[in-house]
Amino acid sequence: MSNLKRKEDFNSLELIKQSGILTKEDVNSLEIMAEELRDTFLKVQMFRTPTEMRVSVLNDIKHPTPDSKYWQSVREQNVMYTETINLSYEYRKKQIELKKLQRSLEAETDDLEQELKQIEIEQAEWSLLNMEKTAKARINELNEWSSIKKELENDLNFSKEDVNEHQLMSYASRFINQYQVKGNSGSPSENQNLIGQLQSSIKEIEKRGLTEAFLEQYGDSAPEVAQFIGNYIEVPQKYIEK
Repeated sequence: MSNLKRKEDFNSLELIKQSGILTKEDVNSLEIMAEELRDTFLKVQMFRTPTEMRVSVLNDIKHPTPDSKYWQSVREQNVMYTETINLSYEYRKKQIELKKLQRSLEAETDDLEQELKQIEIEQAEWSLLNMEKTAKARINELNEWSSIKKELENDLNFSKEDVNEHQLMSYASRFINQYQVKGNSGSPSENQNLIGQLQSSIKEIEKRGLTEAFLEQYGDSAPEVAQFIGNYIEVPQKYIEK
């Protein structure tokens, strides 16, 4: 039976009481809060909520296009999946450590050593319980990234196989957003770096003959953007005249 399945029987409060680390008054306080603390343990947030993923991670300033949001979702999902794999290794190792402790306890004859082994067994079981809880939370986030990617797929303007295809357009939009929000409020080095990135991306768009395609994605806001990037490159006159 997994640790999560028997979490109902895992009396953490009793373990704390057995340690003798708390006064009787403190133990009474914990007993009063026992159900509340159990509920807290089960529902506490471990990773990002769907709201945080959509509003904070995929914010419109840094990820202004569906493609940039999609590929950031790919990166985030991959990190979470990699950490899930790493956690699975740690879980397997901890299971073996627990078996070794249990076998060692059976062979131990010294009463104090037996007590130590029992404490180590309980601590290992607690670690496994937390690993299972963490794994469940990671799966929830993996599922949410999967849902977000599916939602974005219909709005992609570029390939979902080659991340490089979207980056020039997305980065240029991002640098424009960041410049408009930040203005000259940053340090000289920060401003210089942002302007350098902005100029380079806009000039590369012109070089590839993508200026009109870049502006079209802004719809009614295209003239405003055209006026802004006109400081760095030539833009079609039709956008200036609007």
